[in-house]
Amino acid sequence: MRALVTGGAGFIGSTLVDRLIADGHLVTVVDNLSRNSRANLSDALDTGRLTLHELDINHPRLVEVVADAAPEVVYHLAAQIDVRHSVADPIDDASRNVLGTIAVAEAARRAGVRKIVFASSGGSIYGTPKQLPVTENAPIKPESPYAASKAAAELYLNTYRELYQLDCTCLAPANVYGPRQNPHGEAGVVAIFAGALLAGRATTLFGGGDNTRDYVYVDDVVSAFVAASGSAGGGKRYNIG
Repeated sequence: MRALVTGGAGFIGSTLVDRLIADGHLVTVVDNLSRNSRANLSDALDTGRLTLHELDINHPRLVEVVADAAPEVVYHLAAQIDVRHSVADPIDDASRNVLGTIAVAEAARRAGVRKIVFASSGGSIYGTPKQLPVTENAPIKPESPYAASKAAAELYLNTYRELYQLDCTCLAPANVYGPRQNPHGEAGVVAIFAGALLAGRATTLFGGGDNTRDYVYVDDVVSAFVAASGSAGGGKRYNIG
């Protein structure tokens, strides 16, 4: 299979790329490398089965890149992921996460892509849950522009599914941790605590010790993305955690 991964040089994206190549697929990555690292793809590039385009998803050349790659599946992980930035600059957040998703969907439609698998956000689109565990039927209640942009992107992808028969599945992971993660990201506490443990340093936990948060290992998230690329689950959202 030919696959294209946006944001493929990132923490989750590069792990997905490694899995796809290990499974024998040909992979194209589109990443502007503004926050991600080419080093995450060094092993994949050495295989000769990866083509990397340093390109923003909002660039007009995306249409040409997707057409030339001719992927069967597009895994869309490129995003602005900083909640604080979304509050400070909601227009930029929407430009990257909403307009960027539309650009990916339109390029995929023109190239005859079978399916888009989209990385939504289980940690934000539902807002503050009133009951646990949170199911896919829980109401969408964004509490930040970032969360709103992810919810809007889902709506656009499902609109493309209805209008143009471009299949899609949306995955909403909890806080993802594992190798290559940014220790300053949402699940960075895992890396921080692990580093402190290995160094023999004490860690600080704020609050009364009864705080809870969902974490999911990156390999499990990647397995969900691979599974979602099949024909099942079209038009649906699945919480991953």
